[in-house]
Amino acid sequence: MCVLCYDLAPEDHWSDSAPAGGPPGASRHRRTRLLASVLAPYGLTVSDPGTGPHRLVADRKGASEIAAGLPEVWRAADRMSPRPVDVLDPAVLDALSRERA
Repeated sequence: MCVLCYDLAPEDHWSDSAPAGGPPGASRHRRTRLLASVLAPYGLTVSDPGTGPHRLVADRKGASEIAAGLPEVWRAADRMSPRPVDVLDPAVLDALSRERA
């Protein structure tokens, strides 16, 4: 993706808005950590470059994709994962529950 497209990609997802009264960037950081936890069982990582609505989705082989917003994160994960990504998979939910405890 070129720099211009990277900077102009839309940020239209409802989950990208910050809660009222919260510190700037806190919800974004929490959301990125949660995405990383959900995608870890699929051999994927998610990181936040810190600008715009973008996240970097990468696999263990070194391939990566820039995803502009949450819907693009899911599409990139589906393309890069060795198996279909299912955020409601009982094993994923179980891992998330253990992580929060």
